[in-house]
Amino acid sequence: MTDLDPHWLERLRVMGKAQSRYLWILLITMIFYGALQERVYVDTDPLKMPIVDVEISGSFVLGFGPALISFFVLAVTGTMRATRTARTKLNLGRGDWSGEELDTSPNALDLAFYTTRQSPKLVATLTHFSYVTFLALGLYEAAWIAKQLWDAEAPTSYLFLVLGAVLWLPAVGFVVYEFLRRVQDVPTLWRTK
Repeated sequence: MTDLDPHWLERLRVMGKAQSRYLWILLITMIFYGALQERVYVDTDPLKMPIVDVEISGSFVLGFGPALISFFVLAVTGTMRATRTARTKLNLGRGDWSGEELDTSPNALDLAFYTTRQSPKLVATLTHFSYVTFLALGLYEAAWIAKQLWDAEAPTSYLFLVLGAVLWLPAVGFVVYEFLRRVQDVPTLWRTK
């Protein structure tokens, strides 16, 4: 591990920090839009922005939900691809624990589903899918909000739906791609000692 290219090592560390940041932003965005969706359908009063005291339609803000959630899913999958490139340039393995010591900024998902070479193989295999599961939940929420907008038939909802679909469709493609890569990693996880 002493002959690692410093450029790619720094790139790997920066991607870890970026990924952590975007995962937190995605989580907060999902919680915000989940809560907003409940509020919009229960209370139709406009939302008040603090400090500037501006009122804005809750359904208008909700309309941005599918696009924003999908955008942050795209950002996370982008960090996953960039991390994979850096790991390849550093000649680190795939679908195993090699290079773990280089991850100087593990995120909440890394730590919540942390496994080692000694972890039971079934547990290690299932937790290998934690990222794609989390991202799929975000995309499910985006689709759910889009369906609610479609059902509401609000005049501006079609614009929001198109914007959301433009970001949602590639996000789904990247999450499916990451899922399939993890499926390919399963035999490596089972063989790792």
